[in-house]
Amino acid sequence: MRVQKINDNTLRIFLSFNELAERDISMVELFQRSAKTEQLFWEMIAKAGEEVEFVLDQPFWIQATIMSSEEFVITVVKQDSPEDIPPVAKVKPKRRPQSREWVYRFDDWDQLVSLVKELGETVPGRTSLYHCNSAYYLVLPLRGLTGVTRQKVEAILKEYGDKVNLSKIYLEEYGKVVKLETALETIKEYF
Repeated sequence: MRVQKINDNTLRIFLSFNELAERDISMVELFQRSAKTEQLFWEMIAKAGEEVEFVLDQPFWIQATIMSSEEFVITVVKQDSPEDIPPVAKVKPKRRPQSREWVYRFDDWDQLVSLVKELGETVPGRTSLYHCNSAYYLVLPLRGLTGVTRQKVEAILKEYGDKVNLSKIYLEEYGKVVKLETALETIKEYF
């Protein structure tokens, strides 16, 4: 994490995707207000206060921009009045599209094997498995899962793993592929 003071009212904080992953914060969580993201934000502001004497003592707006495949920047601007808010910040947030897949984290291999046994014949197709940060991540497409079957699969998944806000793209970039497309079927066949 590095900070750059533009002027008395504007600060830029550069943060890598790896730093987010180390804090177990996804990009989706970053844009949502949660205890983890608020703590991160105030830690960044405290660091800015120490390093570049930036004091956040009045209303402000923030904007996050992806700078590269490894880093993004958060711009913090103090505002004196509502007119100081740039037009982009005044726009109502757009509805985020619903995810077309679930991603579940499993702390060990035995949890996955137990999951497959519990699912029985209800194993969803095209499941991919990744290993990242000492855990396994199972990606399940939602297509084809409806009604009672979807509820049953989700209940079993929650029993053995934790649903996380990571994308398949993130796992492809930072994790290692264990099995693509037929992960659960392969575990069922060999274990």
